Amino acid sequence: MKQAFNAAMVAIVLGAQSIDPSRLPLLSSSGLQYLGAFRLPTETVNGENFTSGGRTMALNPATNSLYIVGGHAVAEVSIPVPVQSGDVNDLPYATLLQPFVDPAEGHIFSDMAGAALTGLMVYGNRLYGTATIWYDANNTARVSHFARSLQLNVQSFSGWSSVWQPDRAGYVSGFMALIPPEWQAKLGGPALTGQCCVSIVSRTSNGPAAFAFDPARIGQPFVSATPLVYYTINRGQDTLGPWEGSNPTYGATTYIRGLAVIAGTRTVLYFGNNGMGEYCYGNGTADKSLAGTMGADGSHFCYDPTNAGKGQHGYPYRYQVWAYDLNDLAAVKAGAKRPWEVRPYGVWPLELLTPALQVSLGGVAYDAARQIVYVAQLSADTNNRIIADAPIIHAFRIGLPR
Repeated sequence: MKQAFNAAMVAIVLGAQSIDPSRLPLLSSSGLQYLGAFRLPTETVNGENFTSGGRTMALNPATNSLYIVGGHAVAEVSIPVPVQSGDVNDLPYATLLQPFVDPAEGHIFSDMAGAALTGLMVYGNRLYGTATIWYDANNTARVSHFARSLQLNVQSFSGWSSVWQPDRAGYVSGFMALIPPEWQAKLGGPALTGQCCVSIVSRTSNGPAAFAFDPARIGQPFVSATPLVYYTINRGQDTLGPWEGSNPTYGATTYIRGLAVIAGTRTVLYFGNNGMGEYCYGNGTADKSLAGTMGADGSHFCYDPTNAGKGQHGYPYRYQVWAYDLNDLAAVKAGAKRPWEVRPYGVWPLELLTPALQVSLGGVAYDAARQIVYVAQLSADTNNRIIADAPIIHAFRIGLPR
């Protein structure tokens, strides 16, 4: 298996030497071919399990396995053959390969109060991670990235690094993805990093974001990055539409937690979820008769049977994919466009067979050699009697345009 993987990667690298990537095809919505899904292990190790897990993950291509967040730690799991079924009891379980360990070795809690892991990526023989302060009202975060060994029980933390601009960590501190060799020169590096849709919208991108950087430099205090797409609070509405309201592209209830740059195409895909209904700020309620009335706390009730919390509501919600043309990102790198002028060429619903407590996606991992994208559906393993709100991992094969 490892020899086959290495041969595939050699073919990709050799092919990149003669490819003009700007002429590669764009992926369509039909190019995501559903393979099936699987469940995560139920073991609790070092006080951690996959309860409420899955918000970020990364593929280890050399071993065909996944690093996945559970709680405040990361474990490595196998990838079983996925099964197509809407009944979670029909889905196979992955096997725990490395038990749960805090990959940042305590540095998130000691150095970034109120932060959590928000990105993972394997590059070379290292595991890279990001962390985001969830409610950074004063924009205090100045660092975001770290690196460590793939062997989770080895003390090896290297960080923190400030990527791009120190006072704009909220634009880069989330999802990461490798750039195929044929695109690295045009985009400015071997990997992308970005962030979107976290609380305090003025300190983060108001839509998909991508910055090219060199992961090998993580561990240094400052790491440069090339902005390719991002949206400030004002520019985002000019390009993607209103933040408040029923906006199928981007709005107040949008969340994006992963991306994949698809080899052999000029497409980058972002995965997340979006509210399709009328925008409402207040307390969610499943009682339609209360919608629009005022509660005891002075806030409106918003009809939302999936989320009773106080905040942004836009029921009903859908899983969603944003598709961008890498030629547009390359034009930004070349100075022909500004990062906030780039628009997605496609915005698609993503259909999943298994129901979930809430419509919310987590991490994304992409296997370029096997052309498979793995997507975590949060809180979907509702029949699990051992751990609560565990994610389910869905697999999609990339059907390349002919």
